[in-house]
Amino acid sequence: MEKFNLRYLKPNAFIFIIAFLAISIFLANQFIENHWRISVSIVGIIGGLLAFINIYLWNKKPFSWMYAVPDFSGRYKGTLLYEFRNDKNEIITDVLEHIKIITQNGSDVVISSWTKKKDGTFSSKSTSIEASVVREKDKTYYIIYNYLNDGNFESNFAPHYGTEVLKLIQNGKERQLIGRYYTERMPYQTKGKIELNYIGSDLTHIN
Repeated sequence: MEKFNLRYLKPNAFIFIIAFLAISIFLANQFIENHWRISVSIVGIIGGLLAFINIYLWNKKPFSWMYAVPDFSGRYKGTLLYEFRNDKNEIITDVLEHIKIITQNGSDVVISSWTKKKDGTFSSKSTSIEASVVREKDKTYYIIYNYLNDGNFESNFAPHYGTEVLKLIQNGKERQLIGRYYTERMPYQTKGKIELNYIGSDLTHIN
């Protein structure tokens, strides 16, 4: 995942947190220095705390109010409806089972995807290259990202790039991702629709 950055932090909240941490650490540092003659780096401690919050606490209260994005992380399962036009100019469509695992922290989102083929095996893995969380005017959130599919040379399935736009629909604890995708897959460019339901927080299994 990307290193710590500020793109999803709320400016006012970030300034408040920095000021609070700086004052608290300064006062603590004064106390430590007066009693034990030891001085600590305020900048270093603040940086370490922000990095820790960014990785482990960003989606937990009260730290979550610092961030302007919801938590997409988890395992999702649903359907992928694909479509392409073959060399006879026929439109070919089908529906397959689709799985996504989303890993997120306060700075970055990484999406890994697999499609389950008719024989029960999984397609080659797709991994996001660059992902952004976007808030629309209607206050809904989207993940927009480009990805690279590894391909499978044994199945004559070449690596290819694609783009996905996924909308988050949240109703209490229920969570859905609905969207579209496009690829530059050869010999036929594919596109389609994706509908997924949140399954759980286990990020280690794709079944």
